[in-house]
Amino acid sequence: MEIWFGKELIKEWEENVKLERIRSFSREIRLEIFESKNKKSPVIIFSHGIAGYARVLLPFVIPLCKLGYTVIVPDLQGYGYNDGVKGDSEWNEHVQNLIDTSKYANNEYDGPIFLGGASMGGPLAYSAGAISSCVDGLVCWCLWDFSDKEFMLNETSTGKATYILMPIFNFLSKYMGKVRIKTYHLVSYDTLSDSKRFNTLVKNDPQAGTHITLKGAASLVLDSKPPVKHKDFTKPVLVVQPGEDKMTPKKYIKKTFDALGSKKKRYIEIENIPHFPTERKVFDRWADEVNKFIKEIIED
Repeated sequence: MEIWFGKELIKEWEENVKLERIRSFSREIRLEIFESKNKKSPVIIFSHGIAGYARVLLPFVIPLCKLGYTVIVPDLQGYGYNDGVKGDSEWNEHVQNLIDTSKYANNEYDGPIFLGGASMGGPLAYSAGAISSCVDGLVCWCLWDFSDKEFMLNETSTGKATYILMPIFNFLSKYMGKVRIKTYHLVSYDTLSDSKRFNTLVKNDPQAGTHITLKGAASLVLDSKPPVKHKDFTKPVLVVQPGEDKMTPKKYIKKTFDALGSKKKRYIEIENIPHFPTERKVFDRWADEVNKFIKEIIED
């Protein structure tokens, strides 16, 4: 954070964060909460993806806080500062983590609730938002269907072997489910940003998604199908997409966006930036787009 975004970002975290824990799947998960002074302000729940954890998302979060939003960022099970083994989690558990976070927000605050995420956090937010009655809309940095066959074949590290490996993963998960492997054997982190140093730091961060259990790896492939078809999803959706994203290329995001049945949906593409930008001005643009979208939804 200091190298790319400055010490002031960490200072803003220290001055504004409230740390809470909630029960989810008979375990506790940690929430990093940035409260607006106005209890009726819109709430944004923002999820990390497969490589990150709550604190990695600070560049996304702090600009939204400055605009007056309450922002809640959970460490999903198996990630960040939660107890337990790193990487010991499944897709459906992460979806439930977000549903339980939305229930917490609904009990604590009076404003509308928007659920979102960056990278894999986008598909997770979609699945949770499709189920949770507490969620009023989605605001995502990347949103695609992880179960899309074309994506699985072309963009995962296992490539064309993915569907050959599926029954093997399924079998191993039943008998060796707790065994961990390096996550980037499944999903490459080399295109996370344009900086090799940045990508290496994330790979080696002990709180990040460096490992995943065989049970978790199997669930990514077997359980990630959206619970509601995109054409049947009607809540408002904002998708902001990096134009030079090599980790989740924009053609998959456009494919999902075009399929959404939402009458109030907006796709914003920011040109010439990677999956995880390292310039703060990009995150200011992100916050501005989110702010405009949510204001329009509330005014309607």
